[in-house]
Order: sequence, then C-alpha cells, then structure tokens
Amino acid sequence: MADKLKEFIADSKTLIGKDAPDVPQGLKVADWTSVERFCAALGDINPLYNDTAGGVGTLYNTMIAPPTFILAARTPDSGGAYEKKDYGLRRFSISASAEWNDVIRLADRLAGDLKITSVDNGGQLGGRDTAEVKSAATYRDVSGGVLATATGTVAMVPFEQGRPLILDRDIHQYSEAEIRQLETDLDAIPPHRGSLPRYWSEVQEGDKLPTLVKGPVSYNEISTWSLAEAKSPRASIGAVAHQMLMERPGRQTMNPSTLWPYFDWEQSYGDILSIGAIGFKMPVSQGLMRFALTGQIITNWMGDLGFLRSMSLDLPNHFCYQDTMWVSGEVVKKYREQVGSAEYYAVEVKLTAKNQLGEPLVDGTAVAYLPEKGFLVGLPVGNPW
Repeated sequence: MADKLKEFIADSKTLIGKDAPDVPQGLKVADWTSVERFCAALGDINPLYNDTAGGVGTLYNTMIAPPTFILAARTPDSGGAYEKKDYGLRRFSISASAEWNDVIRLADRLAGDLKITSVDNGGQLGGRDTAEVKSAATYRDVSGGVLATATGTVAMVPFEQGRPLILDRDIHQYSEAEIRQLETDLDAIPPHRGSLPRYWSEVQEGDKLPTLVKGPVSYNEISTWSLAEAKSPRASIGAVAHQMLMERPGRQTMNPSTLWPYFDWEQSYGDILSIGAIGFKMPVSQGLMRFALTGQIITNWMGDLGFLRSMSLDLPNHFCYQDTMWVSGEVVKKYREQVGSAEYYAVEVKLTAKNQLGEPLVDGTAVAYLPEKGFLVGLPVGNPW
C-alpha cells in the first residue's frame, strides 16, 4: 500500500492549480426546492430559509439560503487523482473553512470553481499512513461577483476489504441515563432567534451560545445530506452508473453483501449492508455535513439580521449512525472590523462539538457580523453603500 500511496501523491501533484476532476458542479440556481431540501438535511426550520414569504419586509426582501448552502454548488473536498486508478484509498474530509461576502437570495444563480491547491503526505490514521489533498472553491453570482470562498482538506486513507477496519466500533446503544440526558438536552434547545435583532452592544466576551444537539443521526438524515450536496453522478443508476464507474476505477470495489465486483464505494455512506466497503461497521455521515450542521448554531443565535462572515473547522473522528453531536459555542472576542471603507461590528465564536462518547467532532471558530442600534450589516461586505 505504501507504493500505491506514493504513486497517488505523485499523480495528484500534477493536478495542483487545475480544476478538481472528481468533484462535479452541483446546483446552479438557488431554487426553493433545493434550499428547502438543504434545510431539511440540517433540520433548520427558520422561515427566512424555508418560506418564500419569510424574507418579505426584511433587509433582504426575499427568502435566502443558509450560508452553508454554498456546499450545494460545489464541495471543497477533492481527493485529487484518486478516481483515475485503483490506489486502494478512501476519502474523508478532515477540515473546511469558508468566508462569505453576501447572502444567497432565492433564485440567485451560482457557479463554483474548485482548484486543487496542494497534495502532501498526511498524518497517521489508525496506524495507516495517509495523504492530504487541499482544494479551494470560489462561488460567484450571475454577474461574476464573489459570493463566498471555501477551502477543504481531505485525508486519503488506504483500505482494502478483508483488512482491519478504519473504524472498528459498533452502533452505540444508549443507557437509560444517557436517554434521559439526551431528552433533556433536546428539549432545552431554544428556537432560532429569527427577526429579533441581536445587537453587538448586548454581547459580551465569555457569553455561551445555546448548545445545539444533532442526533441520534438516522439513515434518512445521512442520505438526505447526500442529496443536499447535489452531486448528480451519485444519482445515476443502471447503464449510466456502470459506465461512469468504468471511467473511475479508483471508486470501484466489490459490494461486500452482494459480491457484485463493480460497486461504487462512495455509495456506501448511510448503507449498513455495504458500509464495509469503506472500512466501517455502521453507516457514517460525510465530514462536510458536520460543517453545515455547526453553522446552524451561529445562524440560530445571531438572528436574521446577523451575517455569518467566516467559519473554519477541524473535523476529527466520524459522525456515525445513531451518534449524537453536541455543538457548543462561546464568544471569545468582540471587535470592530474594517473591510474596505466599511466597518462591521464583529464577534468571534469558539466552536466545539463532541459525540456521546466524548470524542471531538468539531473544533474551530466563526466570525459573525451583528447589527447595532441604528446600524444594519451592510452587504455585500466591503461595499461603502
């Protein structure tokens, strides 16, 4: 496997600076159905993101999409050259970051380009040497303006069926005490702040954000996220799917349940019968799902007049079937930020998340721009109005 990993790194380095060949363009229009489906994957019921009339009379005068909807246009999770040959590798997002310049309004046209920026040896995962691929995305509107940018790091992990699993853990069974605690925590989640402004002057360093609880994560939520990402080739079936896979030998493996030799291992997420093809005992969500879920703790807290400026997260471990994720936030910095000729009232929030075993799932920060009494957040960012 060491030789295959070296070959993969060498082949992938030839793609640096080029468009990522393995991540297709997703959605091109922020239509209501796509935004609603994305919100369903997050469990986000804010009317501003779901109701076509929810934004009427607001600063935006229309429905908008959650900030992390950019992932539906294109995900910053390239695995380099892994599709082109059978390197025996599996792909997992281990970090992601994004910076937004404006909101995404209903019916906005989107275009996302994705470039591979670096390919290197990675750290060890479960005793395995890995490779890391970094990619950077730029999201533009119909006029060519930059709505947002994003970066992502993917760990490419060697795995062959019949060898030790990447994660050798069974589905978690909750004790009575854990069930009672989880019920309490779920019931304690406050509703999204909505139209009630959260003014910058009312926020203090050290303020805790209400804990956001996601889980126990189900098959439906894992599969809904795959649809929300809008990577169209995953929806192909029959001859179309077979031809696509023949052109991507790095995604070919044997289905461990049916023994069909032409199986796309990326179809295993959320499927308990074929999850062994990527080295797990139970279905597992994709890493960028955690990035999008974590963004909701900020949007719930800041209210509809706030603006999520940036978020940067490490994504350790895995968010598996029936696991629960507790997302916490704390204001660690309050400041004014100059962007161009415009000034913003900013807060930096430390973000962490753990599962029911105490394992870290998220670690990072976000910056939100908040309104102040008499001042709205001017968009796009940097516009002197």
